[in-house]
Amino acid sequence: MQALASPQHIVAAPVKTKPSQQQVIDQLHEQCQQSVSLIMLHGKEGSGKTTIAEVFLEQASEYAEVAFISANERSTNDRLRAQILNQLFGTISINDESLSRQIQRQRPLKHAIVVIDNGEQLSESFMAECISTVTQLSAIGQRTSIIITGDSRWAQQQRPAPHLRVQGPTMIEVQPLNHDEQIRFVQALLPEKQRSFWNLERIQQFLNSIHGFPGEIQQRLQFTLTTQAARYRDTTTDENADGKDASEQSTAKHSPEQNNRRKMRLWPIILVTVVISLAFAGFLNKEQLTAYWQQVNPESAAPAETTAEETTNTATEAAPEATEQAASLPSFEPLTERSLELVPAELAASYRNALGTLNTVAASEITEGEISLGFIKQQQPQEAEPVGQSNEQSAAEAGIDTVVAQPEPEVKAEQPEPQPQRALPFQTQWALDQNAGSYTLQISIISDPQLLRDFRNDYGITGNTQVYQRADQRYVVIFGSYPSIEQARAAATQLPAEVQQMEPWAKSFASVQSDINSQ
Repeated sequence: MQALASPQHIVAAPVKTKPSQQQVIDQLHEQCQQSVSLIMLHGKEGSGKTTIAEVFLEQASEYAEVAFISANERSTNDRLRAQILNQLFGTISINDESLSRQIQRQRPLKHAIVVIDNGEQLSESFMAECISTVTQLSAIGQRTSIIITGDSRWAQQQRPAPHLRVQGPTMIEVQPLNHDEQIRFVQALLPEKQRSFWNLERIQQFLNSIHGFPGEIQQRLQFTLTTQAARYRDTTTDENADGKDASEQSTAKHSPEQNNRRKMRLWPIILVTVVISLAFAGFLNKEQLTAYWQQVNPESAAPAETTAEETTNTATEAAPEATEQAASLPSFEPLTERSLELVPAELAASYRNALGTLNTVAASEITEGEISLGFIKQQQPQEAEPVGQSNEQSAAEAGIDTVVAQPEPEVKAEQPEPQPQRALPFQTQWALDQNAGSYTLQISIISDPQLLRDFRNDYGITGNTQVYQRADQRYVVIFGSYPSIEQARAAATQLPAEVQQMEPWAKSFASVQSDINSQ
């Protein structure tokens, strides 16, 4: 139960799509490639519409120019048009002209796909403008697809009445995850410390009370884990308080008995200490105690004198025997301080005599010989004579006719000159070196270098943004490198407020590298 005591459990939905979600993405690809102009991607709240739309745009960027904007309460028609034009063409202009007319003024695109998230925040006039845009562009042969995400109830209201006989938008609904996908999704969301407490039966009980949408599962699981952690903290606090009161009561109850036991253990130690102290004091005052004892008991003194006389006689009889033994042993002169001193003069004389003898013996062992020393001058190496010439001279001296074979000319292999490596502009090489699974924020696409410099200087993002050049010679302004799409979205708050209004959207470096390397 210790795993439940963590202060907060944060779960995040995995970015990897499930098979049922991939089926919706495949439907979007099919509809866009079949020249379907307006598509409604609808579902309940938490069904994963935004995630599906972003993953779809990553895949669609391989064959079309894409743009992703998110509508909110402050979104106006002019602002929405500016965001779409900025992401498709890299131009920034806010005016009252319709979206269709402004797109026609730009260079023609082979295929353009625009995703507008949170369609409930769009005005009726902009919805009508989207319909007219795809109709007019399709009439002049320019393929343009607009995908709007929103709640199912709102999407059904956008369908035209049957009696009008007007073709409405294509409706694609996001269904809940199937049962197996829900179980795997919960297992992926659970923290590592919690997975051992959530078996298959408990997960199924948890899923019985919800519909099975990814956002709903994430929210409910977060609430369940937080509630369990709070309950565990309250239970632990109560148990600690009860245990503390019980321990205080038991301590107060048994304290007299423990004090008596401690006193009983100290008595033997005290007695032993007293006995040892008396014995030591008696040893120090042994003579005084003996004299006092003789005064008190004079009868005990006579046996002591008799014993002393017997001891003296025994020692006298043993003395001749000890003298005889001492005479039989060799005698040694006693050591004195003088005998231990070293005499330097005598030692030096004996050493000199020994040295002469050693020199005489060593000289007789040496064999006669001479050692010559000299310096050798190193000569420069002379060029070797040709083999044919030396052979001719030796043959001429011997009187023999010789035929010399002419050497074949050496053929030098031509080495190809190294091709100079083309330097990539701006941070293009940096973008190629990033991990393909990482994400960045795409801010704008600009075709002219001078406009690119003015754009970055005007918004103050020259120092913290990167630029790479696409294969079509256009420049893309991006911001940072992040390991997940969630972190890339959160990093948008680090940009200036004016740039945040352009709705920069997360893009994988796999798509960035495809833009650079595509022909």
